[in-house]
Amino acid sequence: MIDCSSGKSRSNDICCDIEPNPNRKAPTMETEFVLQFTSPNGNIEAFVEQDKRVCFFYLRAQDESLDFGMKTCWVRNLVEAPTDESAAVEDMQAGLPPLLQAEFCLHPEGAPPLAEDDLRIVWFEEGDAAALLEGDQILAVIPAWSGFKGFHGYARDCRGQSPLCWELGTPDKNAMFDRINRAEAFWASWSQEENPWTTYQGQALAVYEKFVGEHAKYYAIDGDDWPPKALIRATVGDAEVMVTLGVCVRPQPGVEGTVDRPEDHRRIELAACLPAGLADDEVLRMGGYLSAQTNLPWSLLTWLGDGHTIPCDATPASLGGERFPAALLVKDPPGAPSLALPDFRDDPVNLLWVIPITDAQRKEAIEGGSDALKEKLWADGVTWRFEER
Repeated sequence: MIDCSSGKSRSNDICCDIEPNPNRKAPTMETEFVLQFTSPNGNIEAFVEQDKRVCFFYLRAQDESLDFGMKTCWVRNLVEAPTDESAAVEDMQAGLPPLLQAEFCLHPEGAPPLAEDDLRIVWFEEGDAAALLEGDQILAVIPAWSGFKGFHGYARDCRGQSPLCWELGTPDKNAMFDRINRAEAFWASWSQEENPWTTYQGQALAVYEKFVGEHAKYYAIDGDDWPPKALIRATVGDAEVMVTLGVCVRPQPGVEGTVDRPEDHRRIELAACLPAGLADDEVLRMGGYLSAQTNLPWSLLTWLGDGHTIPCDATPASLGGERFPAALLVKDPPGAPSLALPDFRDDPVNLLWVIPITDAQRKEAIEGGSDALKEKLWADGVTWRFEER
């Protein structure tokens, strides 16, 4: 599955300017799928391919429009490893997955081929990374940051840092072991009678009901798909409040590497506040918008956090409607109640309020930062509640 065009591999960073060996003839081999699974989010495919020479682990987006591409990680050579560094280049030029060079191989003489019945895939909780296991042994890991700066994944049978993969190492030196163990425990917990949802639902509802009251309207918004999610709607004084419940059971992808403490940002719920007395269809339209945004991070492999902006087509017409085609997500806008949601899997859960903004304001936030925009909005009297302005 590694593609080489004009002398360079699109899927890894091996540069093909090494002079090929004129005496070496690349074999032609038919590859076979050994294993193939789709992520819990339904948009990434994990699969294992091997021919008679080598085995690779791959992740790829099922939708080509998704900015994910193809991620690859060498698993093992099935034949004796080449000593010449040009061998991998020549393999790719011939349209073949490359053998790993001997100096990086734990088994330079080659290892047995993989058998489907012995293999399984463990998806990370975010759904954008995965590990390949043989029994209880981790063979390869493709984390979310695969494909950047010459890194493609970890492999048990690799030693050192090669162009195709890095050494997996041991649990005391590589956090991947703990991540995979936690992910396995997470997925297994959903098959138990007391699963994460049954526990968290009651805890979060208790927090919400202190604010919105026991007789709030409760809508299931998951379409009977995993994960379970709900929308709570209630009239509180002169406000119509909507908050989501269950978005936080999945950590958001893309947080790692962008903030110093990813654990403080990866779990969210969404909320909006409208003036009481609006037409019911306007309120329901905002509720539908909130429901749709609960899928955004995992559909687009991104994350939502305090100060982020997103398109919004649900601002009620009676409150300015088309003048506010975007929204600013804010953790603590003026006037918002302090709703301390319980942690989920030891991570804090951030409740993000939707604040309508104009196209110009969104551009201002993108170019100059959202903190400056917040200051202007609050100075102009904007609060947590939608108001005509």
